[in-house]
Amino acid sequence: MRCIYGTNRAVPALIAGMAFFLMSCKAVLPPRPLPEKKLPVGAFARAEEYVKRGDLDKALDNYFQYLSEEPQGEKVPIALHRIGDIYSKTERHEEALNIFSKLLREHPYYIDRSNVQFQIATQLYLLGRYKAATQGALEWLRTYPSSPLKGDVMALLGDCAEAAGDVTGAFRWWLGAEQEGTEEPRTGMELGGKIRRLILGGNLKELEEISTYAARSPYASDVYYRMARLFMAEDRLEKAREAAMSLAGTAREDYWKSAADLLLTRIREEMSIRRGVLGCLLPLSGPFALFGEEALNGIQLGMDIFGGPGKGPVRELVIMDTQGQPEIAASAVEELADREKVVGIIGPLSSKTASAVAEKAQEMGVPVIALTQKEGITKGRGMVFRNFLTPTRQVDRILQAAVDEMGLRRFGILYPDNPYGRFYMSLFWRELNKKGGVVTAVESYDPDKTDFADEIRKMTGLYYPRPPSLVVRLRAERPMEEEENELTPKEPAPIVDFDAVFIPDTYQRVAMIAPQLVYHDVLDVQLLGTSLWQSQKLIELAGEYVQGAIFPSGFYGDYDDPALKAFVESYRANFESEPGILAATAYDTMRFLQKVMAQRQVRTRKDLREAILWSDGFHGVTGKIFFDIDGEVERKPILLTVRGRRMRLYR
Repeated sequence: MRCIYGTNRAVPALIAGMAFFLMSCKAVLPPRPLPEKKLPVGAFARAEEYVKRGDLDKALDNYFQYLSEEPQGEKVPIALHRIGDIYSKTERHEEALNIFSKLLREHPYYIDRSNVQFQIATQLYLLGRYKAATQGALEWLRTYPSSPLKGDVMALLGDCAEAAGDVTGAFRWWLGAEQEGTEEPRTGMELGGKIRRLILGGNLKELEEISTYAARSPYASDVYYRMARLFMAEDRLEKAREAAMSLAGTAREDYWKSAADLLLTRIREEMSIRRGVLGCLLPLSGPFALFGEEALNGIQLGMDIFGGPGKGPVRELVIMDTQGQPEIAASAVEELADREKVVGIIGPLSSKTASAVAEKAQEMGVPVIALTQKEGITKGRGMVFRNFLTPTRQVDRILQAAVDEMGLRRFGILYPDNPYGRFYMSLFWRELNKKGGVVTAVESYDPDKTDFADEIRKMTGLYYPRPPSLVVRLRAERPMEEEENELTPKEPAPIVDFDAVFIPDTYQRVAMIAPQLVYHDVLDVQLLGTSLWQSQKLIELAGEYVQGAIFPSGFYGDYDDPALKAFVESYRANFESEPGILAATAYDTMRFLQKVMAQRQVRTRKDLREAILWSDGFHGVTGKIFFDIDGEVERKPILLTVRGRRMRLYR
């Protein structure tokens, strides 16, 4: 009984599940397609339906069928109009033109005649028949001056004018069309874009004509800005200034106001200089005149004035004598900047004048490449560069050789009591301490002296009486073979408690000091100097006393390099002497400026600064020249030594 009862209860549940399953399946079945909309009766009506569906070919067939079936039907003009539109949309412009023309001939009172005449002018334009299109459009304007299509017809006239090369006409018609309002553009570009494209492509003559119509339009700023830029490109700076002033006077948006300010600033900067004219500040009289003359020789060679008129961008050099005086040098910067309107300056040389020139040049915004060793003149001065070996780099290279390579540890320093000598003494001592070396003797001397006996004796313990304890110690250390000297005592021997002596002075003074060191028994010590030692005259004056001496340099004339040989030979031929570091550095500085001014358009002093700062370098006779962000030249010094009667590369 329980089984039968359970079976009877399960049957209705099974039937319900099957019904639910069938209903679910029915729910996911695809919907029945709707019956296709029946086409209307009649060819014209069918054609209209096909147009709605986008089937233009079938629409054409049915329009033509209608024309065939009812040639006098009331809808014939409309059918012809529709056929012309389809031909135009499918770029069958010749056929469209024929249909539209037939419509006007056969139905002169067609209600939409103005639209058809516009379409005829449009097809003529699209077929490249610009003159006929223009005539048709002008006739249209005379016939329908108040039509809503006026803006479109004016836009078409602008298209025709542009195609015919009439930029002013195109601008005038497009501007009028924009003011009238147009429907969707036929060319895919809005009128504003076409007008701005026209302005960007216009020449000065065209833009000056356009400016008459643009004065009170939204495009006045575009026109005046373009004119100012083109006038600047042609160096017609006064006209550029007038255009920029017009821009400033018409600008409404902040963007154009800023553009006008920038243009006027740029124009003032360009008007303040003579392009291709450089200034030159050198001591051509006074105590540093020899150095100034050598640097000037190098600059003149770099300008190629001995090979005829220079072909580089530097066409003129204004030379002024600093006399080695800071006040004169600073005044010369003002004169070069204001009166001579130079784009940049080369020089000066001496440390005293370098500081004054750097300060004044930065104040006046004139880029300067100084040929000086003075440290710190470029720091914080974006307009100041330095192309010369700095004392720090010179000392670093000397100590690298003396301490790291030779293994020397004890040093003497004999220096002139002037700013140059004191600076190098302090720098050498400080850097030596960093390397673990020691200074065991140091003396200064009057730069005007020629006798250095006292200073040498002080360095070797001969000038002052020796303490008794030192005398006892020296006697104990004396070799036995010298004991017989007790009977005939002589002056005590010098105490040379240093392996090398550093002398930061000119080659002229070193030529006097070196023999006196030997005379006072300072023997077998390594002589170290600065770049001022580099002169063949040092060897001529004291060659036997400076053998093996080492000193830094930025130039060596005996490299087997064609450009270097050409420079040396040219220098010898024109100046009957050997070029030194100053001549080579000045030569490279001028050649570097020639290169960067040729590579970049240098129209202002700021342009020259950027050209110098971002140059990829120049391979000159002193090595590769390029400047870091602080204006310092990036170049490591070489070391020279004296061997026999010549200077050679150290190792």
